[in-house]
Amino acid sequence: MIGTIFNYLMNGLTMGTIYALLAIGVTVVYKSMGMMNVAHANTVMLSAFVTLAIQKATGSLILSCVLGILAMGVFGYILERFIYRRVNYDSFTNLMLATIGMQIILINSARAIWGVDPYSFPQIFSIRPIRLGPVRILPQSIGIICVAGLVVIILQCFYKFTKTGQSMTAAATSPKAAMMLGINVAKTRNLTFTISAVLACISAILVAPMYNVSPDMGASVGTKGFCAAVIGGFGSVPAALVGGLLLGIIESLVSGVLSAAYRDIIAFVIMILILYLKPAGLLGKKVEQKF
Repeated sequence: MIGTIFNYLMNGLTMGTIYALLAIGVTVVYKSMGMMNVAHANTVMLSAFVTLAIQKATGSLILSCVLGILAMGVFGYILERFIYRRVNYDSFTNLMLATIGMQIILINSARAIWGVDPYSFPQIFSIRPIRLGPVRILPQSIGIICVAGLVVIILQCFYKFTKTGQSMTAAATSPKAAMMLGINVAKTRNLTFTISAVLACISAILVAPMYNVSPDMGASVGTKGFCAAVIGGFGSVPAALVGGLLLGIIESLVSGVLSAAYRDIIAFVIMILILYLKPAGLLGKKVEQKF
């Protein structure tokens, strides 16, 4: 009994940390620009395909992960610089339509290039369980939790202790005031999209070995990151972290105790309940449009 509950919790924490990374990727963009990047889930899918393609070309998993992260960082830079920046940032509707269009483009491009058949992604961490009495611990779970935790710590330190991070925070809080202080708001927005794309790639690398890589990967995994952001509350990295962990644990417990058939339903049920009971999220605050 103890071992079973522990396994449910570990599985929940494992997926929860991935959902948290996905939620943070959505949150940093919303916090900086006040826009919902609905294409983030498909950026995760594209990241998995790009990293897998590099791995097959080079034969090195570590090198492919590094190059994949760099490639997606460049993709995020180009996406903001040459597409979203051309759209009027004053219009929430225009930005939303632009991200929906990008979502459709990414899905259909992936289908055209890689087809609809799923691909397997090589294991990064060992999946041979370590037994400690009634408890089984997967090195894969420990690795994912540690990597995701390290990424969150680095991101928080970047925002709090670096001049660039503080400038990004100031620009997100009040773009007009930041421009009056000499902060390049356009540059901070561009860097925000770059960070978001990098987070999407790291999430894809962590989750891809547990899922088949396919054009529909974003719909099955990435959308839960959006749910986690809603549950925790938009505009806050800690809130996104809490939302992701909470969603992962509840999802694991429900699918284990009741049925795995509820696994993909519970995220949206919780999201709807949170929107009904506390629209700003568990830790979120109402954010006014900045533009």
